[in-house]
Amino acid sequence: MIRLAKTALFLLAGFALASAAAAEKPRNRPELFDKLLQCRGIADNAQRLACYDQSVGAMEEAEQKKDIVVVDRKEIREARKSLFGFTLPKISLFSGEKADDKTDDKDEVKEISSTVEAVHMIKGGDWSLRLANDAGTWETTSSLAIQPETGDKVHIQKAMMGSYLGSVGVNHGVRFRRVQ
Repeated sequence: MIRLAKTALFLLAGFALASAAAAEKPRNRPELFDKLLQCRGIADNAQRLACYDQSVGAMEEAEQKKDIVVVDRKEIREARKSLFGFTLPKISLFSGEKADDKTDDKDEVKEISSTVEAVHMIKGGDWSLRLANDAGTWETTSSLAIQPETGDKVHIQKAMMGSYLGSVGVNHGVRFRRVQ
């Protein structure tokens, strides 16, 4: 019995160490970017400049061929905002992290506010709302006390279990789902 407990403890410690080692693995950067950064370590000015020129030229060519894409944090925030409400695969495209890592909370979009550009009734008494500012098309999934109208203010935030909750006009506690 003691032997079994020691074996289980040993296995648990091994899994914990393996998880910690995997978590601390640095993210992979594009090879072209690494080569550019390696130029800093060259002591001779002429060789360092030649290295920079060659590396920057290679990066520019790769960008023109769409082999690499350069985006700034503002573009990432705008992309995340435009995708708010969609369930997407976990990829590092907009997070700067690996797919299994936690994303940067300060850039995560948790809510949007907009106005209704177009509204029409759909099946079951629910409503389809096209929102301004590229905030997409959303459908209500709960009944509304008052019919929404063009120009109404809309606020939608993430709720529990992948759902979205908010308000449209004077209607509060409205459940939404993103459709476009």
